[in-house]
Amino acid sequence: MIKSFYEEFAFIILPLHNIASMVWIGGMVMFIVAVYPSLKQIPNEKVMIRTSLRTFRRYFNFLFPFIIILAITGAIMEIGQGYETKDPTLGAIVGSKEAIWVLMFLNFLLGYYKIIEAKKRCLASDSPQAKDNIRLIAHYLFTINIFLGLTALYFGMILS
Repeated sequence: MIKSFYEEFAFIILPLHNIASMVWIGGMVMFIVAVYPSLKQIPNEKVMIRTSLRTFRRYFNFLFPFIIILAITGAIMEIGQGYETKDPTLGAIVGSKEAIWVLMFLNFLLGYYKIIEAKKRCLASDSPQAKDNIRLIAHYLFTINIFLGLTALYFGMILS
């Protein structure tokens, strides 16, 4: 059933999958390159932290539907293409790609948790700890996800 669904709607599923992955990875690159450096230039530390938290929350809320689309289209493509039955190497690449996206999602959840924690710290007037949580997300969690995402994109190019 899913195989026939994929064959009939592959012209929609594949571009949707690619767009969702580009939004996720490209959004993180844009955040690191353009948004976060601008936020760091806000002179008042408390205003900078609150603005960063609002920006992160909006970004994460914007990104979540794309992650769902990516997961659904990826599952449909995997079942529809039947990679595991074609070639064990392709099956291993598909499995690796799935593992990468799962790690990226877990990293995404960790970032969301850190936003919540930073907000609590900010409300408790613990600005240095809140700032450290923001820095952790922008410098490390996003960077890790970018490299993992680029690796998943490379595996996707091999598969296509």
